[in-house]
Amino acid sequence: AVVSQGGDALARVRKLIDDSAQEPEEKEKLHVRADEVFATLVDAGVVERIESNDGGVEYRATVDVPDDFALDQPLSPFLLAALELLDPESETYALDLISMVEATLENPRQVLRAQERKARERAMADMKADGVEYEERLDRIADITYPKPLEDLLSAAFSQYCESVPWARDYELAPKSVLRDMLETASDFKEYVGRYGMARSEGTFLRYLSDAYRVLDRTIPFDKRDDRLKDIVAWLGLVVRSVDSSLVDEWESAGSMEDAAPPIEENAVVRDRRGLTVLVRNALFRRVRLAARNDCEQLGDLDTEWGFGARRWQDALDAFYDAHDELLLDADARSNAYFSIDESDERASRVWHVHQIFHDADGDSDFGIMADVDLDATQEAGAAVFANYRVGFAEDILQ
Repeated sequence: AVVSQGGDALARVRKLIDDSAQEPEEKEKLHVRADEVFATLVDAGVVERIESNDGGVEYRATVDVPDDFALDQPLSPFLLAALELLDPESETYALDLISMVEATLENPRQVLRAQERKARERAMADMKADGVEYEERLDRIADITYPKPLEDLLSAAFSQYCESVPWARDYELAPKSVLRDMLETASDFKEYVGRYGMARSEGTFLRYLSDAYRVLDRTIPFDKRDDRLKDIVAWLGLVVRSVDSSLVDEWESAGSMEDAAPPIEENAVVRDRRGLTVLVRNALFRRVRLAARNDCEQLGDLDTEWGFGARRWQDALDAFYDAHDELLLDADARSNAYFSIDESDERASRVWHVHQIFHDADGDSDFGIMADVDLDATQEAGAAVFANYRVGFAEDILQ
C-alpha cells in the first residue's frame, strides 16, 4: 500500500497523476478524487496526517491492515467510514458488516432477479392460501423485491457522506443480500445455485463472491474482524478456490493475493483448516435447520447420496419429535457445544469424524448426525462429501 511506504503518500499519488498520460482536465479530476479519498481515510481513522516542524507531511496507518490493503471498489472509502456505525458487540455484527460490503459491490443482476422471482413466488402462494383476491395479489406482488439489509441506515449514511465527498454521487450504493443469504441459510455454492435456479448464471454468481472475498480479505482492517468474520472469510476463500481456482491464479498473477491463504506444511491433508471447518459446520447446521421445519424432502435431496433419503429422514425425525417437543435454532445450537470434529484419522484415512448434536428444548442432547468427511473430495468439490452417514439417538448411531 502506498501509505506503508512512509512519507507523504498523497504527494506521491499526485505525482503519479501528474506523470500519467491523462488529459489535463482528467488529471485535475483525479487530483480532487485523491484528495477526497485521503481525507476519507483520515476521517475514518485508518490513516493519520502528521506535520513535522520543518513543514513536511507524513501519512501513517493507524490500524492494522492487510499487507495488500486495497480500496478495490469505488465506494470502499465510504465502507471504511460506515464501519463505525456497527456495534461489535451485536450478535449480527459480522453479518451486518457483510451487508455493508455487499452494498458497495456491483449488482449481480441475474442473481438478484432470481431472488426476486423466488420471493414473489413465495408471496403469491402465501396470499393465495390466505384467500387474497387475484387482482389484489398482483398489486401487492409489484412491491416485493430481493432483500436489502440495512437499507435505511446505509442510505442515510451515504447521503451524509456525499455532502463532504461529492464524487461519491457518481456511484450507486446498492444494498443486497447474496453472501449474507448464503450464510443465513448455511448454503454452499451448489445448493445456492440450485435453490434459485441459477445454473446459467454460475459465472456471475462466482465472480460476485470473489469480489466480496477480495474486499473482506484486503479492505477490512484487522481490528474490525471478530472470530465469526474470520471464519466467514476463510470459508468464502475456500469456496471460491474450490469452484474455480483460475480466479485465484488471476489475483496471484496480479500480485494481489500473496498472503491470501495461510501457509501449510508439506504434504498436509487439509489446506485451509479454518475454512474447511466452517464449510462442514455450515453443511451440518443446514440439515438441522431443515429438520426443525421437518422438511424431509430437502433433507433427502441432500443426503440420498450418503444413503439417507427422505424416508429414512422422516423415520428419524418422527422418533425425535416423539421424544422432544421442539428443535431449537438459537445461538447455542450453532455453537461448538453442539458440534465436534475428531481429526484423529486425518492423516491415516484422510477423514474427519464429525458429530452435530440437535439442541432439543428438553436439554437432553441425545440426538444428532454423525458422519465421516472425505477430506480430499470435500476440498475438491467445495462442498461437504460424507461417508458412514447416520442420524438418530446417540445410543443407536454410536453402535
